[in-house]
Amino acid sequence: MNDNGLQVQEFDSDKPDVDELKKNFDKAKANLSFWMDKAEQGRECRFETGKKIGPEAFPWDGASDLQASLINPLIDGDVALLGQSLTQANLVAAPVESGDIASAKLVSEFLRWRMGSMEELGREAAIGANYLLQNGLTFFGTSWKRETTRTFQSVNLEEIAQQAPELAIAYPKLKKGRINRVIKELREDGVSEIPTEKVVENRPCVKAYELGREIIVDSNVIDLESARAIYCIHYFSPEALKQKVNDGWDSKWIDEVLENSKGTYADESYSNNLITYGSTSGYGVQHFDGMVRVVVAYRKEIDPMDEVPVVTQTVFADEAEGAGYHKPVSYDEGRFPFVCISRESLNHRLLDSRGYPELLKDYQLAVKTEMDARRDRASMSTVPPVEFQVGRKPDRIGPGSQVPVRRRGEVGFMEIPKYSPASMEVEMQLRQLANRVTGRATSELDAVEANTIRQNLVNRWLMGWKQILKRVWCLDRAYAGPEIWFRVTNNERGASLIMDETSEVYDFNISWNSMNADESKVIEKLDTVGKLMAQYDRQGQARYDVYLRKVIEAIDPNLANQLIAPQQ
Repeated sequence: MNDNGLQVQEFDSDKPDVDELKKNFDKAKANLSFWMDKAEQGRECRFETGKKIGPEAFPWDGASDLQASLINPLIDGDVALLGQSLTQANLVAAPVESGDIASAKLVSEFLRWRMGSMEELGREAAIGANYLLQNGLTFFGTSWKRETTRTFQSVNLEEIAQQAPELAIAYPKLKKGRINRVIKELREDGVSEIPTEKVVENRPCVKAYELGREIIVDSNVIDLESARAIYCIHYFSPEALKQKVNDGWDSKWIDEVLENSKGTYADESYSNNLITYGSTSGYGVQHFDGMVRVVVAYRKEIDPMDEVPVVTQTVFADEAEGAGYHKPVSYDEGRFPFVCISRESLNHRLLDSRGYPELLKDYQLAVKTEMDARRDRASMSTVPPVEFQVGRKPDRIGPGSQVPVRRRGEVGFMEIPKYSPASMEVEMQLRQLANRVTGRATSELDAVEANTIRQNLVNRWLMGWKQILKRVWCLDRAYAGPEIWFRVTNNERGASLIMDETSEVYDFNISWNSMNADESKVIEKLDTVGKLMAQYDRQGQARYDVYLRKVIEAIDPNLANQLIAPQQ
């Protein structure tokens, strides 16, 4: 350690400094408090959780308090756009050398299949897109998911005779009571059942993380790879935590955590000012009763023996001493298993990226003001304030009521402000401004600019997924094995290709045109392509069968399979 307190983090495979990890975790979380408060304000602005109740209500208690619904529909629309861009994107594995072109096509097919096999991908992509548009940035983590379950397997005397020397290996974890029962049933019936482990899932998985709640990074990071550490907060049920023994976690450490855990985390909120804001909608409030909080730290360290950079994974909790798990990440060496996607790049700081609520909060407030003003005026025109002489208040005001007076004019309604149609025009102009900011065309004059803005959003989103797919490919190479590859591609080259060291040099291009969301634009583009093919195809190279399928799919994807027969 030098005079400034800086030191190189050296990897210790046996005893990680958990106390130092906890200290750095608390420090990083405290440094994020300013961002968490800003994000909380953005969340409340999106869902409009404030209410005009009490003496501070304007202009009177019980005045109109409509939801402007400006920001939330814009976010929902762009979440759907980003989800569509991911599912319909053109995915290509780009080879580095010309000799890899054939294998690159197989890699592309394999990754398309892999994206479809990850059941959680659609849900996590939608969650991540919401984080991106609401908070300005989102995080995705990749990991290998292996789940096993205990099932009964039928065995008979012949199988026992064949496996007698290896019985303990073939059927592990048999308890004494189960062994006695199996022996009894075999003697009486010749058949019994033995509990065995069955692999339920064995594949890569993707998870979206929300900054401040589920993932903690330094507030001054330029990009994730420059961070010294990344902390993930997980909540496990006692049963799920016990199953982590199968992943190599320390069983004694797990027992200590369960013994000391109180099962509640009252201080775990999105922001320290959550109570001050008085959220009544329930959004953002999390409950973890009966759960156990565990922190997983990912740190960049140096192997002191070979001076090789590694990323270590360390599990710790407040309820236990030491680490429950500590090993280097065994795939994609030297890089964090996380990807950050930002909505914009104002400077080199990730956390300066803004979400829609921060950009549009003034527009939404102005729209809300116009809507409330019109409703309040409607209320006053229905029941205007009543003028009467002091001390002679009418008993009842309304249809059919009898008001005693000495002369006409002693009791009457006040004159209310005249209605101005400009209020509706102002609201529509404000909504158009919000549409322009978020890349929605308001006229033919700004259509090109609007499409550029939306295409930029899609490109940044897919660029992040390009990095995610790289990590998914690394996971498959490290854990899947050649059997999965051969089963998916039905190609014998796969067995050697996926294990080849040069296979990690593939780059992945994923693209989608935002204009494809407009069916009429797509059909118009295809019509232009068809005319060009018919006019300039002198050598007969045009694939009109493929063209016909694309045209019909643009109108209705289901019709293409029904109307076009296979060529063979």
